This record gives sequence, C-alpha cells and structure tokens, in this order.
Amino acid sequence: MDPQPRRAPASRLRSAFPSLLVAAVALGYVALDLGGEQIPATVPGDVPPLVHAALVLVQALSLLAHRHRPFAVLAVVVAADLVVLATTEGELGIGALGVVVAAYTVARRVDRTARLVALVAAASATALVGAAAMVVGPLGSPGGVVLATAAARVVVLYLLPAVAAEQVRGRERLREALEAQERSVERERREDADRAVRSERAALARELHDIAGHHLSGIIVGAQAATALVVSDPERAREMLRTVQDDARITLGDLRRTVGLLRDDEPEASGRPVAAPTMAGIEGLAEAARERGQDVTTIVEGEPRRLGPLAEATAYRMVQESLANAARHAPGAPCRVAVTWTDDQVEVVARNEAADPALIALGTSTGTATGTERSRGTGYGLAGMAERAELVGARLTTGPDRHHGGWTNRLVLIGDTGRAS
Repeated sequence: MDPQPRRAPASRLRSAFPSLLVAAVALGYVALDLGGEQIPATVPGDVPPLVHAALVLVQALSLLAHRHRPFAVLAVVVAADLVVLATTEGELGIGALGVVVAAYTVARRVDRTARLVALVAAASATALVGAAAMVVGPLGSPGGVVLATAAARVVVLYLLPAVAAEQVRGRERLREALEAQERSVERERREDADRAVRSERAALARELHDIAGHHLSGIIVGAQAATALVVSDPERAREMLRTVQDDARITLGDLRRTVGLLRDDEPEASGRPVAAPTMAGIEGLAEAARERGQDVTTIVEGEPRRLGPLAEATAYRMVQESLANAARHAPGAPCRVAVTWTDDQVEVVARNEAADPALIALGTSTGTATGTERSRGTGYGLAGMAERAELVGARLTTGPDRHHGGWTNRLVLIGDTGRAS
C-alpha cells in the first residue's frame, strides 16, 4: 500500500504545465532554426541555436520540481537564461518564460525574507549579465538602450511575477479568514444550541422534580399515616388512602401534561399546557399538605400585588419544594409559610421545626429516608430553587435553623423583580 496518496492526473498535469510550455518554446525555436536561416542571421554570437534550445529544455526539466525545490529551480533556470543572454549579446529572450515561472513560484511559496533575497539576487544577475553582454558585444548598444532593456527585464521577469504572487496570496489569506470566520460562527452556533438544549433539560428536570417530588412526598407521608392508623382508626386510614390515590392521579396527570409539551405529535386533546403556577396557589399547596397530615400554617402580611409569571412561579415552586422536603425529611414537624409584602420587596419564608422523633422512628422502620439527613443530599430541589431565584434576580437563602433545629428557606423578590407589565 502506497504510504503517500498519489495525486490525481489533473493535479499532475497542472503541475507539469509550465514545464510543457517552456519545452514548447525550445521546440519552436528548433523548428525555426531547421526551417530557415533567419535565426543565425539575426541573433549575434557563435553558439548554435540547438545549444540555446538545449538550455531552454534544461529549464523545462528543472521546472518539474518547481513546487518542491523553488530555490534550486530558480538558480538553474536563471543560470541557463544568463548563458543564453551572454552568448547572444543580451538579445535572445527564449529563456525568459522559464525565469518568469521560477520567480513566481519563489514569490508564491517562500517566506518573505528568503524570497526577497532570492529574487533580488536573481534580478541583479540578469540585469548585470544582460547589460554587460549588450555593452561588450560587437554592436555596442547605447547606454540608454542598455539601461532600459535591463530595467524591462527586471520588471517583466521578476517584479510582475512577484506582484501577481502577492495578489494570489492575498486572496488566499482572505479566503482562509472567511473560512475561519464561518467555522467560528458555526462553532458558536453549535455551542449556543448545546447551551439551549442543556438549559431546556435543566428546566425540564426542575419542573419534573417540582411536580413529582411534591406529590410523591405527600403520597409517602399519607401511606405512612395510613399504615399507623390501620389498626387504631380504620376509617381514618381508608380516608388517608383515598387521599393517596387522589395525589397519585394528580401526579400522573401533571407528568403527562408536562411531558406532552415536549411532543410535537401530541394530540391537542391529550393534555393542555400546564398553567404557570402563581403565588395565589400557595394556600392551595398548604391545604393539600394539611390533607396529607402535615401541620402547615400560612401567614400573609401586607397588600398582595401581581408579579411577573417567572417571579410568581419561583415563589410557588420554592414553597412547594419546602413543604415536600419537610414531609420527606421531617415528618410531623410543624411548618410555617409566611409571605410579607412591602413597597420595595416580597419575602417568602418556608420554615419547619425539628422532626417528630416518633415519626422518624416510624419512617426508619418502614425504610423511608427521614430525620436530619435533610441537610445532606440536595438533589434538584435546592439547586432548582437557586436557579429560579437567579433567573429573576431574587435572593435565596437556605439552611438549618440553629435555634429551633429545623430548616428555613427564605426567598426575597427585590423591588420590581418580575413585576407584570
């Protein structure tokens, strides 16, 4: 297996095309010589035309390596052209095409300092040899003609190829810059899309946690209470089990509606979008918790007013998560939800006292995680609270209550945070 990929025929032909052109010049020169006596009569010097044609063929052969060894090729091509100039009193220019190709290649493929040195040296040699051949020849060309001819050779053989190479290099740099910009834009677009997906996933995880965590905590507490009352108060136990069933149905319906928002093919009748929760629903959360056996007290101070949907949802979810955590980690503990409205802020505090030791023992015996382990794993609950609070610019503080042994979550919506327009 060839270790290096072979170039396509078209690419090899493009690379060899300059050599073919120079070789065609040599063959044409030979054809002119064979077809008549014009060349020996018009070109001074004693060197036969076939020798000059051979020098041009040397140029053509060396140009086959012009992409890989530009300096060496330039040296060989210029040397052959200098021999032609020196032996024809500076009048024969059949080697000029090879010099143009070699000079363009150096200007195109070599770094700035090296190409400048190489081209200046080659141009100087061509100008000096050509001028000297014209001056010392039998015809003795005038000084003005010699200088004009030397300058023309430098411009045509070296300056114009260098300018053309610089133009091509500039277009390539521009194309590379545009491609790099396109890649950067595409990369930023993909990163934005990835961030949006992660944000949507986090929001979905929070929403599912808030819905399922709240209701499932109530189901667990209700089942525990029914278990404890099944012997002493069967009627009360049956009532608690009915409450558990209702909570389970509500949880299932909420989860179906939430997941239905993600499906484009979900029939409209399968579930309407869940309405954004509001602070007016906090009392409903407390009432549902009381039906499950929690001791919940709500206090509202000040004059309520409408806030923006994000702010109201943030407060609602904070209370919902607090009551769910209290039921799960501190069963039997009295809970207090206080909403305080002032002119410049709204403060929502959800606090539970220390857990009832008897219910902690009951939860432990039934395999339910309870007790003071509340402060260990936060899961999506506290993280979701913090993200929602940050989203609306609110202040959230959470932590154990050192004085009463319970837990306090405090959310402060400052100033016009989230206020409805």
